[in-house]
Parts: sequence; C-alpha cells; structure tokens
Amino acid sequence: MTQVTSAQANKVLQAALFTEAMRANSLVNMLTEEAPKGVKVNGGKQTSAGAPVVRVTDLAKQAGDEVEMQIFHQLSGRPTMGDRKITGRLESLSQASFSLKINQTRHGVDAGGKMSQKRTKHDLRATARTLLADGYYGRLVDQRAMVQLAGARGDFSAPDIILPLADDPEFSDILINPVTAPTYDRHFFGGDATSFGSLDSADKFGLGAVDNLALFISEMASPIQPIRMVSDPSGGEPLYVLYVSPRQWHDFYTSSSAKDWQAMVTAALERSKGWNHPIFKGESAMWRGILIKQYKGMPIRFNQGSTVDVCTSNSATGVTTQVTAATTIDRAVLLGGQALANAFGSGAEGGAFNMHEEKTDHENSTELSISWIGGLEKIRFAGKDGMLQDHGVIALDTAVSLVTR
Repeated sequence: MTQVTSAQANKVLQAALFTEAMRANSLVNMLTEEAPKGVKVNGGKQTSAGAPVVRVTDLAKQAGDEVEMQIFHQLSGRPTMGDRKITGRLESLSQASFSLKINQTRHGVDAGGKMSQKRTKHDLRATARTLLADGYYGRLVDQRAMVQLAGARGDFSAPDIILPLADDPEFSDILINPVTAPTYDRHFFGGDATSFGSLDSADKFGLGAVDNLALFISEMASPIQPIRMVSDPSGGEPLYVLYVSPRQWHDFYTSSSAKDWQAMVTAALERSKGWNHPIFKGESAMWRGILIKQYKGMPIRFNQGSTVDVCTSNSATGVTTQVTAATTIDRAVLLGGQALANAFGSGAEGGAFNMHEEKTDHENSTELSISWIGGLEKIRFAGKDGMLQDHGVIALDTAVSLVTR
C-alpha cells in the first residue's frame, strides 16, 4: 500500500530533500557557490559562474530534458587608427553553445520487516533514508562528476564504487551525458612524456608537473579561467585546484624535499586566511596559484595494456583515437571556473527530488526510494578559431608507484 501524503506535505519533503542534497558533504557541492545575495545570474536559475561547478535549474519549473548555455568570445579584431574609415571593419559578436541532458535517477532500499526491526536497536526506516538521501546520492554524483571531468571511467573498481565500468551495458544510461576525452590542448602528461602513449613508469607526479601546468596556463591563447568565488577575500588572486589520486599524492610527497613541502603547505595556509572555505580543509599544498588536493573518491586509473580514448591534435571536433597504456596511469584533474554543469529539472510531483515509501508483503515490510531529475556534463565550447575546447578543466596523466602490501 502506498503511503498517502498531502500535496503541501509532499512539496515540503521535496524541498527538504533538495536542500539536504545540496548541503551534503560532496565534492560537487563544495565546488559550487551560490550567486551573491541581491544578484541574479541568468534570471536566478544559475549559481555563481566563477565556481568550478555551475548549478543550472532552468528546467525546474518548465518542461524539457535539455539545458543550453552560451559563451561570447573575446573581441580580437584590429583597431581602426586615425582617420581610416571604420565602416566594414566592425567585428561581429561570436558565440558558442553547450547543452546537456537530464534524466530521472532512482534508488531504493528494503528496510526489512517487523521482525528485522525487532532484532536491532536502530530505526531501520530512518537509517535507510539517511543512507539514500545523504550517502548514496552524494557518492553517485561525485563519481559521475569525476568521470565527466576526467573524460574517462578508467579501470579502478572496489566494493564501494557505484558506477560500473565503461563496457557495462548500463554505463551510458547511468552517466546520462556522453563522456568525452580531454581536448588536445587540455591534456598534459607527467615527467618527460609528451603524449599518452609515451608515458612510462618513470613519469610520476611531482613538483615539475605543477610547474609545467602553471607555465602552460600562463601561455595558453585561450587559458582556462581561474576560480573566482564571491566569498574569496584575496581580491582576485588567481586560484586553480588540482585533484590528484592517493597514489599521485604519495609520489608527490615522497619526491618533494622537506623544504619545498613546507613552503607549499605554508602557501596553502596563507591563501586560506580569512576564507573559511571547505576546499582548504584537510591536507593540501599550493604552488604557483595551484592548490593540490588529494581526491579520495574513485581514482581514474588505467591499467597497463588498457586502451584509452585520446583526442587527436588536428581535430576541431574532438575526434579521438585509441592508445594503449604502457604502464599503470592515474589521471588528475585541474579545475578552474565553469568546469562542470550540474542541471536539475522537475518531476511529476513538481520537485527535483522525491522520496517514496510503501508497505509491501501485506504491510509487513517497508520499502523506501529516492528519485531526482538531473544531469552532469563537462562544459565544452568551440573557440573563436572553431576548435573545440574543454572550458574549465585540464587532465594530467602520470605513471604511479605500484605500492604492494
């Protein structure tokens, strides 16, 4: 028998679920910043555009399963000097668009029957709701986000990983939006490697890789924009965040001198002064405007012998070729502003989130499920030259140490 609630109670529950999900301790939530008070971005349907994750709710109050974003390119035409006529020399506004789809995601729990509840002192119904709305939702969203940002699922698997491997028949449905390999100018490598195929066991993550990233960002014709959050008290000092796997962090720590490590830890502490943002919580290091953090979720790892999609250098549309990994490789992601879009829509009940509870087996057992309408995708735009670019993320592939027990 389905539990019956009033329409008003259902709306309150949906709002509470949405608020709870947006406050959950997840990577995606931490990298999202609300628009400043008194300021409406995109009519109030979009969070602050300077954060790595942009939350879009265009479809929360209207029908549809796709969200579109636009970007206007910087003006770059020659100026008109002296008395030379400006007629015929005006520059046209140039723009590119990006879209992502949303879909319904559901997951449920059987909270057990009356005897199951009698055998434990815990409230199984309340426990099931907590595990669904907080733990399960946040973990799934973070795993989807990391795969989108990295442009690959990788080979790592563990009992606590929700996402199946990419060759699973349900993988594409669960991701909702296609996973696209890093564009050529947003893909870098550790050590002296210049391509994915040339990575060998010596090309591990270290301070030199961070130096290279900082240099490339400063020299890029169309660099990714730094993170700009309203709450940042630094006055616009550039900030990027580089998420590395535990094995990359291990190689980083063991290869750095004590003096360099102390300097990087001190720099991270200095940058965080006056800014109580969770991005600085836990162990971190900072070098040349790049905050290095260890991501302890699902690492993007390619085992030796795996075939990986890599964008070709001469493709304006992101055409890929498959390359075989010559060693075990982990992928780090460097984030700037507007790296990932996180879109929400509304379901039949009128909200982005919903929880359903019903009695089964002649009202002996209780089943609970949550559902939400949403989708995530890495933001990509075609530049003014027509070349497709990942907008706010850079992938960094390095070999990793094979630590044994």
